[in-house]
Amino acid sequence: MSLQNNTNLLYAIIGIAILAIAVFTFVGFDEETAETPVVEEEVEIEVAEEPSIVEEKIKEFDISIVDRKMTLDPPIISVEVGNQVLLNIISDEDLMFHVHEYDHEIMLVADELKVLSFPAMFPGRFEIEVHIGEHDMDGMEMDASNAQISIESVMVMENMATVSVEIEGVEFPSKGIHWHVKLDEELKNHDHSALMVFDEKSYVLKAIPKGEHTVYVSLVNAEHELIGNQASKTFTIETEMEDGMNMEEEHGEEGHDHGGEAILIGFLEVMPKA
Repeated sequence: MSLQNNTNLLYAIIGIAILAIAVFTFVGFDEETAETPVVEEEVEIEVAEEPSIVEEKIKEFDISIVDRKMTLDPPIISVEVGNQVLLNIISDEDLMFHVHEYDHEIMLVADELKVLSFPAMFPGRFEIEVHIGEHDMDGMEMDASNAQISIESVMVMENMATVSVEIEGVEFPSKGIHWHVKLDEELKNHDHSALMVFDEKSYVLKAIPKGEHTVYVSLVNAEHELIGNQASKTFTIETEMEDGMNMEEEHGEEGHDHGGEAILIGFLEVMPKA
């Protein structure tokens, strides 16, 4: 046998050996892989509970005013402290609807549904009146494009704050133009929870809890749409409210001077929270 043949034979043997090693290695790896169980790791996903939502207690009343009388029998709107009062009001003539002590008002237009909403915060029995003869808007076209309001001062005495404003760019007082004031919440269009001031440039906020507060004011038209800017001022009440202090005790008979004839048509009765 020649040297060349011996060399070829040697290469063949080496090649077969390498191939055999590769085959055995692959088969062993495959068997090991097949025998190794796959462990699935369980991942526990914790789903956060949605916070419970406490629905606001809304007390809704449909009120008709006919011949300057409220058709509820008896003419009493009865709610509890903490309720949101929602009044759907329709009248057979133009009137100013006014809840005393709470000082919430809305201008009623004959045969047109109006909505007045506000929170019942203080217990007591409060008069509901309609006012006749003032705020007549017939034929009035008031240019309020340059109207501006600013807070001149906030004078604090115990749990009361007297808010005085300066009004420029529009005649005041004038028919259809008044201003809204609200504590600790910005005003918005058609804000029937705001306090309304028609004939004065100051208003006394009463029964204010101890702490820091911000008062907001804005001019509005007869449709309770904001006119011009909104002004605000922050102040601090240092006095703790006395136990049992409520709006009925704090508010005297001063209120707003509406002018015109006032007719008592019913009562808002706010009971203490059960």
